[in-house]
Order: sequence, then C-alpha cells, then structure tokens
Amino acid sequence: MARERGFTLLEVLVALGILVFAITTLMQSMGTAASNTYMLDERTQAYMLASNKLVELQVYQQWPETGSQDERIERGERHWLVRTRISGGPYPDTRRVDVEVGPDREAGRERQVLYVLTSLLGKPADEVVEVDAEGGTPP
Repeated sequence: MARERGFTLLEVLVALGILVFAITTLMQSMGTAASNTYMLDERTQAYMLASNKLVELQVYQQWPETGSQDERIERGERHWLVRTRISGGPYPDTRRVDVEVGPDREAGRERQVLYVLTSLLGKPADEVVEVDAEGGTPP
C-alpha cells in the first residue's frame, strides 16, 4: 500500500504565519494610503480657498487697507478659517497679501494652517484709458 504524503502540522503553521504577516502589512499600507489621501484632499481644498480669496481681491480692483481679516467658510461638510493679512508691499503702490487657510477649530484648540498663499497686488488705476481700434488713445 502506497503511503500518502501531506503537509505536516509545522508546515501548515509556518504558511499560516507568513499569510498573517502579509495581511497585517497590507492592512497597514492601506491605512497609511487612506490617511495620505485624506490629507491631500484637505490641502487641495485649502489651496482652492486661498486661490479664490486672492482672485477675489484681484477682481474687485479695490485698494485694500492693511490689516488682518478672518473669514469662516463652510465647504461640503468641512469648516475652514481663512485669514487674510494685508501689509505694505516692497514696491511703491503695492500691497503684500498673505492668505492662510486651515480647518476651523473649536475655541481653545491650536490653529492648524494647511496652506499659505502669498502674492502682491498693484494699486488699481484711477481711470481707465480708452484705446481706439488703431491702438492709439482718442483725443
């Protein structure tokens, strides 16, 4: 009678141990990837809010006063704090604009800044100069 061969108990336990180690490593990798994806999404939204604030300042063509202003914004299910600081620029008739964006935290918790956008604004022209079709100014 031929003797049937199979796996020993020790071989099965070693294979099971390797499988458990591989699954544990995979789960940790997936958790890290999910955390990184969430953080990247937050930073992207913070960038978009800072860009929107800068574009708003550029489009309105108003000479902003120096100082700081906080604005609370809700996007989706998240609450954001947008802090805009305006100071004198390095050149005449310019303003430096710093826009800081982070999650809006409850009182007493430390503020976290996820994105900072810095730019210069030029003083808007007092009057618009009309240009005719030939590229010259009318009399």
